[in-house]
Amino acid sequence: MRLHAVVMTAGFTLMAACSTPYNSPVVVRDSTPFPGIANVIQQDAARPVDVVLVHGMCTHDAAWAHATMDNITRTIRTNTGTEPDQAALAAASQIQVVERSDKTAGGLVNFHTLLWSPMSATLKQQLAYDKTGKPTDCGKDEACRPKRAHYNGLLKDTLLNDCLSDAMIYQGQSHVYIKQSMIDAVAKVLEGTEQRSGQAPGPLIVVAESLGSKLLFDALSDMLRPEAPAHLHELGQRAAQRMAIVFMVGNQLPILGLAEQTLAPGATNFGPPDALQRFLTLRRAGQQSPKRENLSKLAVVAFTDPNDLLSYQLMPTRYAGPDVTIADVLVSNSSTWFGLLEDPFGAHLDYLKNPDVGGMIACGWPRSKACN
Repeated sequence: MRLHAVVMTAGFTLMAACSTPYNSPVVVRDSTPFPGIANVIQQDAARPVDVVLVHGMCTHDAAWAHATMDNITRTIRTNTGTEPDQAALAAASQIQVVERSDKTAGGLVNFHTLLWSPMSATLKQQLAYDKTGKPTDCGKDEACRPKRAHYNGLLKDTLLNDCLSDAMIYQGQSHVYIKQSMIDAVAKVLEGTEQRSGQAPGPLIVVAESLGSKLLFDALSDMLRPEAPAHLHELGQRAAQRMAIVFMVGNQLPILGLAEQTLAPGATNFGPPDALQRFLTLRRAGQQSPKRENLSKLAVVAFTDPNDLLSYQLMPTRYAGPDVTIADVLVSNSSTWFGLLEDPFGAHLDYLKNPDVGGMIACGWPRSKACN
């Protein structure tokens, strides 16, 4: 009996110690309502919706692409009561493009997932010698094997050596090369969406993780610059016009933007705006031509786990304008223990596995009538 009481007490203690502060997502005050993918499908079911997925830091592969597309499609179907359909797959280019089409919510969604992490793999291999418990290049002796506490080892091997290194690579000497590769991949995807026979291209939706937001908006901004090659410029302008929603998870633009600013003596402006600000500014400028229609409202939604050390909320005053709405949503991707710690891996890497995030991407806020 005494043992039973001890076990019960320990169980209640652990339950009390484990909490999820944002078990229900909290939409930050003054955020603007935003639609979900199901809304966009049902507004114009005759045309397919194109969803561009871009992953963030850390190694990703085609399995991640398919799992993420599965999760988004499954969430839409679950919330709209639609049945699954056969998927079509394809892959191409140096930045691998994993594509497929899914029928859901009474319409068609074409997914285009851009896998760029293989490009940085060779450089990141230079850090492999420091992997916890593995021999360094000083020999095979035990003294040459880094010994770390379990979680320190995980943090060093994963978040630093595999993830943060991606940001270092992209912001360094390889920046121009990776950005041009992203431009080429984005252009190929956009050309494909415009070449579907018998249909004008439908709405364009972006789902981007952490560093992936910067890669994508850097590429699109370069395409929108007046000095860009004419074909890319026109392609970028049409994409900007079609873009309906941008979902950002684990947003890193504020901290990554610091690398593009200057502390030079006498400088009154610390540097250019971040990648999203540049894109929005160029998007507006491109609509000044009388050939262009008025810009449709672009909904920008950022999901942030406050315990994600690598993520930042958006500041609406930086981005808001007559053609854009901003929403910040606070979520919990994992449990917080004793009010002291949330798993740092889950906090940053599991946004697109979080059913609350998936439900809002699918059904918007307030929840769409298109969903059950």
